Amino acid sequence: MTNKLNRNLRLGYGFSIIILLIVGTVSWLTYKTLINSNRAVAHSGEVMQKLEKLLSVMKDAETGQRGYLLSGQDSYLEPYNGAYKEAQDLGAELQKLTADNAGQQTNIAAIRDILHLKLDILQLLVNKKQRHLPVSGVDLNAGKSAMDGFRKAIARAEYDEQILLRERIAKWNRYTRLVPAFILIAILTAVFISLFSYRKVTRDIREKDRLRRELEASEEETQSLNEELTAANEEITAANEELTAINEEVVEARDELARANNLLEQRVAERTEALQASEEVTQALNEELSAINEEMMATNEELMVANEELSESQQQLQNMVDELRQADERNAKLVAIVEASDDAIIGKDLEGVVTAWNRGAEQIFGYKETDIVGQSMLKIVPEDLWHEEHGLLTRLRNGEKIDHYETVRRTSDSRLIDVSLTISPIFDKEGRVTGVSKIARDISEQKRDDQRKNDFIGMASHELKTPLTSLTALIQVLQQKLKDNAEPFVANALNKANQQTKKMTSLINGFLNISRLESGKLEIHKESFDLVHLVEEQIDELSMVVSGHTFVFKPESAIAVSADWEKIGAVISNLLSNAVKYSPKETMVTVRCLVENDHAVLSVQDEGMGINPEDLSKIFDRYYRVGTEYTKHISGFGIGLYLSSEIIQRHDGKVWAESEPGAGSTFYFSLPLERS
Repeated sequence: MTNKLNRNLRLGYGFSIIILLIVGTVSWLTYKTLINSNRAVAHSGEVMQKLEKLLSVMKDAETGQRGYLLSGQDSYLEPYNGAYKEAQDLGAELQKLTADNAGQQTNIAAIRDILHLKLDILQLLVNKKQRHLPVSGVDLNAGKSAMDGFRKAIARAEYDEQILLRERIAKWNRYTRLVPAFILIAILTAVFISLFSYRKVTRDIREKDRLRRELEASEEETQSLNEELTAANEEITAANEELTAINEEVVEARDELARANNLLEQRVAERTEALQASEEVTQALNEELSAINEEMMATNEELMVANEELSESQQQLQNMVDELRQADERNAKLVAIVEASDDAIIGKDLEGVVTAWNRGAEQIFGYKETDIVGQSMLKIVPEDLWHEEHGLLTRLRNGEKIDHYETVRRTSDSRLIDVSLTISPIFDKEGRVTGVSKIARDISEQKRDDQRKNDFIGMASHELKTPLTSLTALIQVLQQKLKDNAEPFVANALNKANQQTKKMTSLINGFLNISRLESGKLEIHKESFDLVHLVEEQIDELSMVVSGHTFVFKPESAIAVSADWEKIGAVISNLLSNAVKYSPKETMVTVRCLVENDHAVLSVQDEGMGINPEDLSKIFDRYYRVGTEYTKHISGFGIGLYLSSEIIQRHDGKVWAESEPGAGSTFYFSLPLERS
């Protein structure tokens, strides 16, 4: 018993300490990497800002110089006069900022050379104007060529910095995607080991209580046996006294017989028979006395055996007491660990009344143990979530364990905090649920980090959307103007550029939608339309850019739904695009649209690689991507299916998938039919 308790405690402590060391090390490395990545992104932003500012200064200087050349008024030279020093300072700052990048050092050196040339040309033209010398077209063309070269050098430096920025953002995303999952798994493992150790120790303590009760029962039986032995000794003593009295009576009887023989010799003949009968009685009495003596000897032997057994029982009792004392010491250590935990560890009965409250719970919720034990758990639950607490208790009464349930709780100063709950039922020896053990962790800071991340994604996406829109418009204008160009490379290059800008626009819109979705700003504008018509439109649009797949769609009739045309169209487009991306060319993509149980059900089936069962349950999670040799060459951030799932759920619909590795996949979603 003692060795078992020691082993359980050592294993529990050892694994918990190892997991804590691993989590601490990984958390520190992650924090350091995230800080470095954030500084690198800010550094790239500062470089790009300095480049834009340098270009702006040169534009202002050139504008002032042109105004002076045209009007001859000195007031136009105000922007030009300060431009030289400011441009030189900006060039020096850029040289310093890009000291860690050899490629950018080359770009900045080229920019500074062109900058000196441009400033010299500007100064030459100003000097000619001041000396009233004519300014020729050659001079103006030289200034224009220098400015064009300056713009190209700035654009090349910005392009290289954008590539570096994307690499740094990709590195930051990899850490933010992988490390939290690792830390979460490690924390879950630590919690599981702690709970497992706690359960083992609790079971050992229950075994200790059972042995103590059996020992007390054994002591009672021993006491009863001692009392019985004492009573038997008293009976034997009484029997000995009776035998002594009988012996004395026999002696007296013999004396009387002798006197009778002396006095009544004449009656010997008559009393012979009577005397013989008396001798027979005496013989029988002697035999009875011998038997009683033998019984007394046997009883004495039994008493000696009982005394030996009693001594052994006392030794066993002492051993059990020692084991109980050691178990109490180990239990005290376990209680100290629970009290030292920063997480709130709470015990309650099946009616929701608090029975245990550790130091971590006091720190998180602000209530002292004396203030909350014996009170209802609803004291820390907001009124609008009381139904949630009743639902959790119902599930726990049925023996269900609840892992990482995120909700809101109220502290003693009426603040609302985000918590993650892990709740386990407590069973007795018969398997009945007798109570509840709850671990609550404050995740308010984690929630705020998620919000800050979403705000950053939204801001970055919004800032990228404006130049991307301009770029798309320029590409479309070039396509229109160069559509009759005899060089096929030009048309192909513009088509690919247009496709890439569309992909980038779709990606940025996805990030913006995620930001709106998680901030509660994603609006659904429902209208009545034919779902079949929307599917046909999306297939036609995708067929214009996809030539290696065959789309099969044979609707039976129109299906009217009330939904957001644009967002449902985005969901259909995402499912069709995924079917094309994840299946080989020269295969079919089959689309079906049916009515089942007052719902429109749409499915998209491909003949691709399929999805493993362990990935199938996670594909609708945010930023989740299936990691295989085939998919690592396919672009994407894992936001399309997540957005599709959220949009369908906001239409009171469902989304799911069926797949087998090597046999293709089928994605479904359902929408309620329009009510007449």
